[in-house]
Amino acid sequence: MGGTIRGPRPSGAAATWPPKGTVMTPTAHTGTRNEGGTVVVGVDGSDRSRLALKWAADEARRRGSTLGVLYAQLHPPEHPPAWYDPGDSEAPPGRAVVDDAVGLAATRHPSLPVNGEVVEWPAALVLTSVSRDADLLVVGARGVGGFKELLLGSVSDQCIQYAHCPVAVVHGESEDPTYESAEPLVVVGIDGSPGSGRALRWALGEARIRSAAVEAVFAWHYPALHTGMTGPTDKYRTAADQVVDSATSWAAEWGPDVSFHASARGEATVPALIGASEGADLLVVGSHGRGGFHDALLGSAAHQAARHATCPVVVVRPRIDEEDEEEERANLWTGTVAASGTTGPGPAAVDR
Repeated sequence: MGGTIRGPRPSGAAATWPPKGTVMTPTAHTGTRNEGGTVVVGVDGSDRSRLALKWAADEARRRGSTLGVLYAQLHPPEHPPAWYDPGDSEAPPGRAVVDDAVGLAATRHPSLPVNGEVVEWPAALVLTSVSRDADLLVVGARGVGGFKELLLGSVSDQCIQYAHCPVAVVHGESEDPTYESAEPLVVVGIDGSPGSGRALRWALGEARIRSAAVEAVFAWHYPALHTGMTGPTDKYRTAADQVVDSATSWAAEWGPDVSFHASARGEATVPALIGASEGADLLVVGSHGRGGFHDALLGSAAHQAARHATCPVVVVRPRIDEEDEEEERANLWTGTVAASGTTGPGPAAVDR
């Protein structure tokens, strides 16, 4: 079992993680490493992170993956385990959060390989950094907040925007929720874009793992009268049919053994996706890249779905080009320091 990893606070917007020479070592480990990739989950000891941990452990078991449990923060956790007594333990509280999470995962799935790590660094920076080598990043839902949260962004918002792998945002109300239904269903949003193509392919692969059906939803509605855009309604219907037909064709190629149905709904995107995913095991949406201040304030379809859906939501992120990484890190740091209350310019951008 290794120690806590520490690093100096970044001094500027372009600061990166981890510092050169830093090696992440596990604070806890059970089982042997699997060859089925890695599922990483961020924990902080809160109820929502425990829900995310349980979902991540179940997902890692289904995939035959190793589960990576990560606590990252510059300050001590607000929710240390009930059994933790700082007066009787030499371990820092962050270590206790990870040890407790590793124990919970091992109890849930005794044969599941689990690694635990503690990093004293902003959570969003750490999670997005480790996502480079992860197959799936899992975070808990923060819930619906007010103006400040929409402006600054939570850790899950930052991960949806900047992660290098698909991001699962886990919702749930009960202490030990069951996410697998008698008739498993994965809902995926489609719109004919490359982002929705990635989401569709990922959803089909996930459905195969879960022995689930896939329902693809294309949401559209007529332009508002004040926009000045008019035209025959059959053109909109034709375009919708083309998106549905294209998705059906790709599904036959990418997932010929998966039960698949696609449809178009005449309503706004987010209400359509949330309505279609009620009772589903999973909602999958694509990510289209970076947006600006307006998107950070109002939120994209992916962010809105992640905030308001009643089931877990997976946002399928594109891989970021090497030449764009420095700019991505700088933008992420700007949002991280703003959200933490320290000095730093502007809100972080979110995708659209």
